[in-house]
Amino acid sequence: MALNLRSRKLASTACVLTLVLLVPIIASLQLVSGEPQQAVIRTQRLELSVGDSLIIRSDRNSIQRVLVEGNLTNATLTKPAQYPANDFAITTKSPGTITLKVYFDYVSDYGITLAIQTTDVSSAHSNDTYYMSGGPLELDITAVFDPRPTPADVTPSVSPWDSFAGWMGKFGEAFPVWVKVLYLVLGVQFFAVGGLWIRRETSKRESGAQHLDNGDRAFLWVDIAYKFLLVSFLAIILIMGGELLVLFILRFMFLVSLDLLSLWDLFVVGFAAGTMIIVYLVRFTLEKAFDMKPMEEA
Repeated sequence: MALNLRSRKLASTACVLTLVLLVPIIASLQLVSGEPQQAVIRTQRLELSVGDSLIIRSDRNSIQRVLVEGNLTNATLTKPAQYPANDFAITTKSPGTITLKVYFDYVSDYGITLAIQTTDVSSAHSNDTYYMSGGPLELDITAVFDPRPTPADVTPSVSPWDSFAGWMGKFGEAFPVWVKVLYLVLGVQFFAVGGLWIRRETSKRESGAQHLDNGDRAFLWVDIAYKFLLVSFLAIILIMGGELLVLFILRFMFLVSLDLLSLWDLFVVGFAAGTMIIVYLVRFTLEKAFDMKPMEEA
């Protein structure tokens, strides 16, 4: 009985010693083979043009798999024949955003290169991005493919005369047709008749003692321009006054809803008055400073 008891104690002691020796060994084995190492996650956003190629390279066969999301209708993927691999490329002919999840893993350190290959000679390659890691790595790439910019149109040089002609064309659009016709008809009459009258008087006075020099002719042309603008201004006032009278009658007697006066008409009146005042001031300055008089007062 005592022998059995001693043998049982020895057996229990041996089991305890065995457990004490096995615990460190099991722990070291767990450390060696332990749980899978958690992957490092990195993100990268890239701007590309349609037709460019995004190339992912590794100096080791560390690319385990690639997940691609987005509009892949016009996309071209250069997939490796088998994984793990060391390169992957994608390009598309349609603008849009493509998301790539690239999973890497290798037992030792490895390098990753992101490169943008473009067919546009004028565009420089983007700077490569490198990641160094030992173990698993998840690289999330957002590739934005923008429409390829078209070359800027070469704008022809515009001469000052072309600019002035364009400005005059836009300025003339601010006047009603009847105002343009009025200025044209009165202008032709005044300057044609005035020019003939100045020529006739000049030839008449060349035979006498009194003659007209260039200054006198310039003053006479300014006087004709002033009279032309004065008559045009009065004609515009009379026509618009008649228009206002007709509109007033239609509105207050026949209850027709019409605007009595528009800003367009006020601009025409202001322009006619302004040009007439400017020419009158020039005429007044010549008359007072150089003692010039119209021909009928000479």
